[in-house]
Amino acid sequence: MRFLDRIALVTGASRGIGRAIALALAREGADVAVTATSPGGAESTAAAIRALGRRALALPCRVERATDVTATFAAILGELGPVDVLVNNAGVSAPMPLLEMTEQNWDEQMDVNAKSVFLCSQAAVRQMRGAGRGGSIVNIGSIVGQNAIPQTLGYCASKAAVDHMTRVLAIELARHRIRVNCVAPGYIRTELIDGLVNDGKLSLEALERRTPQRRLGSGEDVARAVLYVASEDAGFMTGQVVTVDGGWTAYGYL
Repeated sequence: MRFLDRIALVTGASRGIGRAIALALAREGADVAVTATSPGGAESTAAAIRALGRRALALPCRVERATDVTATFAAILGELGPVDVLVNNAGVSAPMPLLEMTEQNWDEQMDVNAKSVFLCSQAAVRQMRGAGRGGSIVNIGSIVGQNAIPQTLGYCASKAAVDHMTRVLAIELARHRIRVNCVAPGYIRTELIDGLVNDGKLSLEALERRTPQRRLGSGEDVARAVLYVASEDAGFMTGQVVTVDGGWTAYGYL
């Protein structure tokens, strides 16, 4: 119970990695607020958290909008208390060749994947400093923050931004006993990946063959890494990008 009676917020928690992280935090004793663009998705995860015996709050939120983020954190403070753990998980991916990319495609990925980290971290830090007991921020990045993949310019650039934002925030917030780290997943079997496979943009067999462990990861694989990084077990870790990819990044051959 590493997070007993702590308050956590997981963004983009209606499904996939975010839902797995939210449930893992609840199992470790946290009361958890979850956001999603759709109220129904957030409430489904919140109901599962309540079934584990913890308090939960479901909030619709466009995390790239400052007004939504301000309202979300005010609701959490009023209903649960100040946030101790923030997991910036919300993200979008819209692969597109450079010459077909639109300004909207670029803006959406940069806003949801990177701008949201700024907005949510700023709001969380205000509460953490006010509570005076430190805190932990975990950004969910990606292996494409360090590895270039064709036709994913917006996604790669936004996730590289998340990596470096992690380092900047970590050194700025260390004196407030707030740690900031990033967990960078490789290919995780989610509805997003399944959708790209169904659209012919990815090959499941090729991904498994390219991964040294010969499998895609699961949401639980990522959640276990987040639990460690966010907990006091990693109390001397800050400003780090932790890769969870089955050996993809280490493997230098096609």
